Amino acid sequence: MQSKTVIKRLSELPTMPCTIDTMAWNQTGDWRYLTPLVENKPAPCRSNCPAGIPIPDYLSAVNRGNLQEGLALLLSHNPLPGLTGRLCYHPCQTKCRRKSIDGTISIQDIERFMAGLATEIRNRQDRQSDERVAIIGSGPLGLSCAFYLGCLGFQVTVLDARSRAGGALADLPSKKVEAQVLEDEIRRVVHVADIHLETSASFDLSKPREMLSKADLVILDPTGLMEETGIPAGAVSLNPFVDEEICGDIIAVTLSGNLKPFKAPMIAHYIAAGRLTAEKAFAYLVRRSDKEGRKIHRPDPSRLAAKVDDILMGHFSTSGLAADVKSGQEGTWDHDRALRETGRCLSCGTCNLCLQCVLSCPDASIRLNSDKNAVEVDLYHCKGCGVCAYECPRGVITMEEINA
Repeated sequence: MQSKTVIKRLSELPTMPCTIDTMAWNQTGDWRYLTPLVENKPAPCRSNCPAGIPIPDYLSAVNRGNLQEGLALLLSHNPLPGLTGRLCYHPCQTKCRRKSIDGTISIQDIERFMAGLATEIRNRQDRQSDERVAIIGSGPLGLSCAFYLGCLGFQVTVLDARSRAGGALADLPSKKVEAQVLEDEIRRVVHVADIHLETSASFDLSKPREMLSKADLVILDPTGLMEETGIPAGAVSLNPFVDEEICGDIIAVTLSGNLKPFKAPMIAHYIAAGRLTAEKAFAYLVRRSDKEGRKIHRPDPSRLAAKVDDILMGHFSTSGLAADVKSGQEGTWDHDRALRETGRCLSCGTCNLCLQCVLSCPDASIRLNSDKNAVEVDLYHCKGCGVCAYECPRGVITMEEINA
């Protein structure tokens, strides 16, 4: 056997080739026929939420300690979290992937905690419109509709014949929703969206045209009227869940049979109906006035949701909080408990910068961007091997036939 050579000084090193420059000149991305696409997708919990709340996004904000951002995200999709946090049947939790590890995330309790935060949230309106909208009834549908239209800059007035706002919600027993909770939720809607709420208001539904003297559009809220009424003369019925446009100045919102009469556990559906009605009202008012430049926020984009099989459960382990995640949790929810619970979220379909893709890329072609808030792909050198998509535990990265 040849004896080992001992190198004692640099001059004794043998001559050998080495690279002294980068591989930037060798654009191996030309070899690629599949391209990694980094794009967040609606999580299973969000896809099953009637209001389309971006649950992983606001839970992540809370977990980072940014309660203001988390609350703003929640309110932008659900203006009444204190009510959904008490009444909603929360179908989101039935799709929570965490339950296969140590228990479902307590989304409802977190939502209720967020609603109780003593914080000031204000909406930044790009412009103020001269167009006036009157909403008859202050039920969850009417309040939701008023919230979105108010945030878009319209002058919104909510009229209720009762002395107390809330519509059908005001009739619920205190064991379901305390009067103070309902009052606080309505106060926040009025404050954030800058709308005018008038109780003990007098109006005659048999003479709807009289109401148009004070508004450009009148919307009747079926969850806010004192009793179920027919469609007044001169009004046009509108089912917000049907793909149809508003074609009149007086709109009587109608709901499908499973939402009539009012059912408290279905409150997220009424909130969604209010948002859809606001979208249609916005389109109608802009079309009628022939104005451009305003765009309504559509919180639930038409994208494919993250697939359950794309969530690699083997990458996650128990949180050690099994005692806290049993159904029917009790105790006080405070900031520390909210942080622990939001930390359990797997962030399905949403990149949380775990950097598993960066660590696994054989060509170092995926990295943090300059702002360090997202990952980006170096398409000049990415060969499209698909390792990053295979290793992404949250189904954020997919391989697509894109040559760019």
